[in-house]
Amino acid sequence: MKRKEFYLVTVIMMFLFISLTSAQPVFKQSQATEINVPCTINGAICSPSAQCQLSIIYPNGTVMVNKQNMTYNSGVFTYPLTSNQTSALGEYEMPVTCCDGGDCGVRHLTYTVTPNGEIASTGKGILYIGILTILFIFFILCIYSGMQVEHIALKSFLWLFGYILFIGVTFIAWNLAIDYLTSSPFLIVVFKWVFYFFLVAFFPTLLFAVIYTLYMMTQIDAIKNMIDRGMPQDEAYERVVRSGFSKRKQW
Repeated sequence: MKRKEFYLVTVIMMFLFISLTSAQPVFKQSQATEINVPCTINGAICSPSAQCQLSIIYPNGTVMVNKQNMTYNSGVFTYPLTSNQTSALGEYEMPVTCCDGGDCGVRHLTYTVTPNGEIASTGKGILYIGILTILFIFFILCIYSGMQVEHIALKSFLWLFGYILFIGVTFIAWNLAIDYLTSSPFLIVVFKWVFYFFLVAFFPTLLFAVIYTLYMMTQIDAIKNMIDRGMPQDEAYERVVRSGFSKRKQW
């Protein structure tokens, strides 16, 4: 019985923790936004005559805003933030002092600035790592299988599919860096540009692969026809190669 009560209390505390962490405001980096603070003193909603002041402290401890007046709007006080004021990543401290008549109250709040405006969770990280691992394993299998098979069309298909999987790997790595490598913005930029480079290069690569595959299939058919007519394999291969070289030389 005591064990069941312990599990019940643990679950309740987990839900409380999740609700408290999700209630913390999260803003996207370098994007203008607005802070909203509900005004309550001694459990009562503040009147329109109430006044609130806030201070904002950067993650490194320096003061960004010092006791600035907030704007009242239907029981909620607001304060605008410019894109420059959300450029630094991390958790900001925000003490807010509100007075209504002779009553005053102080709330010590916080908000967080992340690259994408979201808080990275453990579950999300596990999901990303799982997908990344699966994509990478299939990428290796496609490249290895493409090196083993002899059929030119199947070889090209496996390598192209491996190319697509590699694009997926770079995309997941970029998102992992955004969520979990906020202290290393250089890596975020690197993964981003690697992803875009291979994504843009996919269509020229696809066109080249199709043309190369069709060309090689015609060459292989020519060699097979010569072999079927009784020509030795080495001689047939040499003639086809020599023919292709002479055509390129004419160009």
